Amino acid sequence: MANHERVAVIGAGVAGLTAAHLLRRHHEVLLFEAEPRLGGHAHTHDVPTGDDRLVAVDSGFIVHNERTYPTLRRLFDELGVATRDTEMSMSVRCDGCGLEFAGAKGPAGLFPTVGTLARPRYLRLLTEVRRFHRLAHQVLRADADEVAGLTLGRFLAVGRFSDYFVQHFALPVVSAVWSCGAGTSREYPARYLFTFLANHGLLSVTGSPRWRTVVGGSRAYVDRIAKNLAAVHVATPVRAVRRHPDGVEIHDDTGGTHRADRVVIATHPDQALRLLAAPTEAERRVLGAFRYSRNETVLHTDATQLPASAGARASWNHRQRSCGEQAGPVTVTYHLNRLMGLSEPRDYLVTLNATDRIPPSAVLATMTYEHPVYTAESVAAQRRLPELNTARTAFAGAYHGWGFHEDGCAAGVRAAAAFGVRW
Repeated sequence: MANHERVAVIGAGVAGLTAAHLLRRHHEVLLFEAEPRLGGHAHTHDVPTGDDRLVAVDSGFIVHNERTYPTLRRLFDELGVATRDTEMSMSVRCDGCGLEFAGAKGPAGLFPTVGTLARPRYLRLLTEVRRFHRLAHQVLRADADEVAGLTLGRFLAVGRFSDYFVQHFALPVVSAVWSCGAGTSREYPARYLFTFLANHGLLSVTGSPRWRTVVGGSRAYVDRIAKNLAAVHVATPVRAVRRHPDGVEIHDDTGGTHRADRVVIATHPDQALRLLAAPTEAERRVLGAFRYSRNETVLHTDATQLPASAGARASWNHRQRSCGEQAGPVTVTYHLNRLMGLSEPRDYLVTLNATDRIPPSAVLATMTYEHPVYTAESVAAQRRLPELNTARTAFAGAYHGWGFHEDGCAAGVRAAAAFGVRW
């Protein structure tokens, strides 16, 4: 590919930003973002502390680690982004039976009150955790064809796990990690799920990686990438991408037309499909196989969204209204003071899908975030994504992997490589 071509990048989440960061070294890059800010799930807010100060808090991407985020860590090192250790723990709170407990906090988290010891179903749940880990590892060792159609729901049924374990441990873990409801969690392909959990140390009692957070908020890396880009168009939705034998036309929402030699489409796959003026049949099939969950998200200071027991309060806090399977979206609260190492007297929290429970006086900001949902169909389509890249078009996004920041960053690297620019 000739040097100094013009490459359009549509979407300024981590995938688009990474692709633009690499491509700008050899080409002119035009970056388009529909929102009035860059970053996607890298979303930092300056919020008042009550004593005439502002504190930077993240409401989207917050944590990473060196073991399972190697591409993102390389990007941070190259940009000079400072990070710090953080605590990663998770709690479950059930309003139905009153159970509260937290993992990764030792005995104080597992038994936050004396009454926790008097719950026979909970004590049985703890004994089932190791069996869950053992059987999940058996799935990983099995021949892939033998477990190809196995979902998490079927795995739990075949393993004869108690309903209490399923409702108060297995489904909350998956729901909280992927921001999806219990019904969607049951559909998750088991082998694909367990591969992720094993990589992140979540299929053993010990062995989790050391987690870190960006000092000053995730916008630190966004700002460093953006300042080196010559042409950044924010609040500029793209309406159509028309590909021709000699180039690409980008039509934006203002009626403007931008010409480029190539294009990286770093949006969600359904959005990418809508942008393409003439998608191929393969693009329709592959990109059309993905779907997303939508989560109403509130940045707030209402500490009642955390477990009542201090010992059960964790970095991630899953909450359910009853012991039965929860219909609808997941409710989870992220404790930013723990996650970001904030030494503040006030609790800063991000809660998904509980807008009706948070008093308006405690609300600092509201957002809607979308997360990819994984099914047998989407996992099969994911394997075909590399086939869509051509000399004219490359696709990128966290949906190319497990839906996390590392996956988006790695997809951005691959998109740049598809156009001849390697790290």
